[in-house]
Amino acid sequence: MNPKDRMDFLGRPVRMIGAVVLFSMLSACAMCVDNTVHEQAIGHADFCARYLQEGKLTEAEARCKLAIEYSPKYAEPYNLLGLIEINRGHIELAIGRFKEAISLKNDFAEAYNNLGAIFLDRREYDFACDQFAEAIEIDPGYVNARVNLGLCHLYAGDAQGARNEYLKCLELNPSTCDCRLGLGVLSLNAEDWNEAKSHFEKLTEACPQNPQGFYNLCWTYYKVGRCEDAVRACIGALAIKPDYIEARQNLTQSYQCMALQDGAVKEYVAEIQRNPGDPEPHYNIGMLYKERKDLNRALNEFLNAIKLDDRHVLAHFESAKILDSMLRSAETVQMCRRFVELAQDDTQYSKHKAWCVGRVKALQFR
Repeated sequence: MNPKDRMDFLGRPVRMIGAVVLFSMLSACAMCVDNTVHEQAIGHADFCARYLQEGKLTEAEARCKLAIEYSPKYAEPYNLLGLIEINRGHIELAIGRFKEAISLKNDFAEAYNNLGAIFLDRREYDFACDQFAEAIEIDPGYVNARVNLGLCHLYAGDAQGARNEYLKCLELNPSTCDCRLGLGVLSLNAEDWNEAKSHFEKLTEACPQNPQGFYNLCWTYYKVGRCEDAVRACIGALAIKPDYIEARQNLTQSYQCMALQDGAVKEYVAEIQRNPGDPEPHYNIGMLYKERKDLNRALNEFLNAIKLDDRHVLAHFESAKILDSMLRSAETVQMCRRFVELAQDDTQYSKHKAWCVGRVKALQFR
């Protein structure tokens, strides 16, 4: 399990630019219009932003250039033209466009942020950090710029500077995934596993579709010896991103850790190593725990099987049975309904279906 794998997070500048695109489009010039801007220029800039969001670069460029014809000193279309050039891979042209936008409007936070993202990608950290700091000075509530400045400090080796920005970022928006992820990565770098675990647990709660949160949580659970929780977290990462190779590798290693703690699961570890995406070994381990009446562990494994294959009929049924025994009525109903939906044309499950239908009626009536 390679801790450097977690730093997929650091391949961020391109994605930051993507986030900047959306921000620019949504703001499309709420803060940079003055009384000298022609109404037609604003309209064409709006269309430019929309076309850019749709990936229609030629149409977007034409609209931005029309906006400039109406108002040559209007900064927003120059900023959008810079984003168009980034999408085309013309980085030097993009830099020129962002600088033109800033020359026309020196408090243009988005243009500073976009310019900083380019230099962050080039690893020119001093200049990049300066641009992000300038954007924040103009607009202290600009979350994207704080995300980028935190990342810039992290790249430059300034852990405290990065931490400060991520904490401010979370004060502005506690659900900002990248800032929570950044704090977790800082904790991993410091080998503070418990603090890292806390950050990644909060990340998976706030951003349940972020596979890196589950992957890093898997790693931290592994480091503190919580092997079964590590398995569950890696399964969570794979459920979101099935081709997450590092998560598959860590899943196997987490199961090996479990095997050392519980020799009975050893026979299934080899199956997982051969095919980490196969739900069947997880179902089998669940049945093993069910026989031992270790219902929490059994349920976790049945749910792992479902995450890997939402059409695993028996995993839904076994989960429903355990949830019912735990008096988790709403979840029992949900799991039974899904089971009946999957098994409706299969006569071999008639007894299972009868139980589920009966329990759903009873629970709903109650």
